[in-house]
Amino acid sequence: MNQVLSQSEVDALLAAVSESDGGGSSSSSSSSSQSGSSGNSGKVQNAGGKQNNFDGSVTEKVVVVYDLTSQDRIIRGRLPQLDVIYEKFMRSFRVSISSALRKIATLNLASTDFLKFGEFVNTLPMPTCMSVLRFNSLRGSALFVIESKLAYALVDSFFGGADRPFTKIEGKDFTQIELAIVRKIVDLAIEDLEIAWAPIEKIDCSFQRTEVNPQFVGIVPPTDVVIATTFDVELENANGTITLVIPYATIEPIKQKLQSGFQVESDQTDKKLWYETITDQLMNTNVELKVNLGESSIMLEDLMDLKTGDVIPLDQDASGEFDVNVENVPKFKGIYGIHHGSVAIQISKLINNG
Repeated sequence: MNQVLSQSEVDALLAAVSESDGGGSSSSSSSSSQSGSSGNSGKVQNAGGKQNNFDGSVTEKVVVVYDLTSQDRIIRGRLPQLDVIYEKFMRSFRVSISSALRKIATLNLASTDFLKFGEFVNTLPMPTCMSVLRFNSLRGSALFVIESKLAYALVDSFFGGADRPFTKIEGKDFTQIELAIVRKIVDLAIEDLEIAWAPIEKIDCSFQRTEVNPQFVGIVPPTDVVIATTFDVELENANGTITLVIPYATIEPIKQKLQSGFQVESDQTDKKLWYETITDQLMNTNVELKVNLGESSIMLEDLMDLKTGDVIPLDQDASGEFDVNVENVPKFKGIYGIHHGSVAIQISKLINNG
């Protein structure tokens, strides 16, 4: 970026700082020696930030103005969980793009930078395909930026082309059809983002709008710090970058979760997950359902003498209720009948085993 200093500029800056420190230390040492010889009453402090000496000299004090509302500060510490989130997103989004395009697409994490939003916007060319996303469970919006040449290559692939981008992009606007295709890519990214963020925080991400002019995406003031994560996307005949921009103020409430080396699921989330898993497994379990239509005892001698047309009386009334057994346990009462030409049982009541 243009804001990065060269090595020669850094050396010159350090040299200037060291020279100013040297001059200040010599003057301060001489002042202290004078005050030591004349005692502690050698100087008088004024309310205006000046020091009057009895010899008639005046020493100016430097006052630095600091804005407590400014985000111009050093953000200390790494966010290892954010790297884990983007690693999960990268794997799932790679599969989503490949499935949508019916082509192999590769996705790699290029960089994650902390910078001011104004500096980031100044690096975007015109036009740029930018989608504003809303994290409903967190405060603020995010920005999903697709490089123009990559956006045109994706549109070309969706329509069966060779995913070759246009040679001249400057000044060319996106059509409504092209923006609709890009919206499909953004929707896939939103689904994968929600899945990747789920173990840390439920973000409830939603699409807001699409912009092509970088000056119209003021999701935060230009001086606010954002986290810009860039992914390199490679297709068969084209490549480009996708950048996900999240304001630091958006993730600051959950910063502790992102700074931890590992994430432990909450008890509520864990219980809910186990409950859903066990319920799903039980609902897909096969059970044996058996209905006993009746029983009868008969002598072996009578059994041997049975002929066609003989009737064996059962202990169950055909018009009464039958026991419906689930895995040999009586659970329901049912009535015998015919349903669509098949023998059936209609459940009439539940047997309370308790």
